[in-house]
Amino acid sequence: MTTAPEQTEAAADEATRDRILRAGMDCVTRYGRAKTTMRDVARAAGLSRATLYRHFVDRGALFHAIREFERRRDLAAITERAGRTTTLTDAVAVVAEVLAATGIRYRQGEHLAAGDEDLARYVALRLGRERERVAGMVRPYVRRAAAAGELRPGISETEAEEWLALSLAQAGSLTGVRSVDVRDPAAVGGWLARMACAGLCVDA
Repeated sequence: MTTAPEQTEAAADEATRDRILRAGMDCVTRYGRAKTTMRDVARAAGLSRATLYRHFVDRGALFHAIREFERRRDLAAITERAGRTTTLTDAVAVVAEVLAATGIRYRQGEHLAAGDEDLARYVALRLGRERERVAGMVRPYVRRAAAAGELRPGISETEAEEWLALSLAQAGSLTGVRSVDVRDPAAVGGWLARMACAGLCVDA
């Protein structure tokens, strides 16, 4: 059975897109968001700029695609790992660890501390949406905790969800924190979960 030319071309386009995204992720990690150029990404991917622009019309489109790629990967990791937990604190630790790992991989805290104004504006402008995204990530585990009687009396699911979203939204860009090693995703996850759940859970 032969493969249709259209399928072969689509597969090649998908492979090229993936190659560009991974090169873009590497460039953002090394140079920071503000200093990463389309030329840098094309060079890192081993492609011409014309090929790069055929897939992404500008930096904004490329960064958006990188962000969505990372979000899908984060959510898959959280769903797989947090689904095996039995307490809200453990589930929140997984969420925070995954978010922290992504931020550490991109050296967000370092770039912010070094004065990356483009990244700082981006983080500030997207903070509300990031809280919404994190709220969606913790929602199933808050519901599970409420059903199990794990939440303290008087604390609603909405309150717990919003507090956790506020607490975890910046897990990947922590700087200047002395009580935890911000370069260690597991340490950040455990620390944030312990602090965030202390007032929410009966046995926390």
